[in-house]
Amino acid sequence: MNLQLHEVAGLAAALTAAQTEGLLAALAERSGSAADLAARCHLDPRACAHILDLLDAFHLITRDGDRYGAGHELMDLAARPLPLGKMEAELWRHAPTFLRSGKPLITMDAAPGAREGLYRDVVPELGKLFSAAAERLAERCRHLNPRSILDVGCGSGVWGLALARQVPDARVTGLDLPAVVEQFLTRAAALGLDDRVATITGDMHTVPLPDGHWDLAIIANVLRLEPIAVARALVTRSVAALRPGGSLLIVDALAAGTTAARQSRAIYAFHLAMRTRMGRVHTTAEISQWMEEAGCEAPTELRLDVQSAAAGALGAVIARKI
Repeated sequence: MNLQLHEVAGLAAALTAAQTEGLLAALAERSGSAADLAARCHLDPRACAHILDLLDAFHLITRDGDRYGAGHELMDLAARPLPLGKMEAELWRHAPTFLRSGKPLITMDAAPGAREGLYRDVVPELGKLFSAAAERLAERCRHLNPRSILDVGCGSGVWGLALARQVPDARVTGLDLPAVVEQFLTRAAALGLDDRVATITGDMHTVPLPDGHWDLAIIANVLRLEPIAVARALVTRSVAALRPGGSLLIVDALAAGTTAARQSRAIYAFHLAMRTRMGRVHTTAEISQWMEEAGCEAPTELRLDVQSAAAGALGAVIARKI
């Protein structure tokens, strides 16, 4: 979608108004005429018709005669878990304040004690959001046939547990803060994998890990929360925990290769800056260098064919420990 600057402003205003006043939710619930949708949302019919025509012109909604419905991207947005949707709306409203002050709305990269409660509440919803992407990546990585998997900063365990479903003999160790590990165990039980998991509770940057123990280590959606030195150190200790010949898989905002991917990464970096103090979208080249410095072969980039716009910045790299 190539837009002129004034078109971006107009479309953003229309989308903001439609989301704030419940029009997008009404479209996702069921289609209707402009008059019907206006009545359901208690909106002005003329103004509603203009907003709907604008969204239709940019192919964000569908139209059949005088009836409007939700397009694929809108349905994807509407399917977002409600707590995450509310958080995102608050973040975008915070943008003017962030531009003036540089202060994030929340600090998801706070000290471990402060992170624990926040992530305990949000990781189940993140698990839902990334479930489809995790299943697709697991299908592509099942040839590794790992018997032991370390999920570093596991959250809900969506990435490690997806691979365990592909490899029947695999066991997953979830490493995270105590309250967050509870969510990992809950997801494992829901998937019928509770007899194939173990946990290590504590700060992933400092908790003792045995060297040369696991076949595969996963660091998913974690490195971007850390500045360069801390992120590099986490890669190094994760490689040390692998047996020789084991693999390190890193999932992060690594989408690349197209204009759309670059745009998605730029939007994600802005989003990240408004909810962290030092968060940073590291490049594939940077992460690959850290992996090689830690003792891995040259990493391979994995492009994730993710249809969800919410996960559009995702990419992965994988490398074998020498």
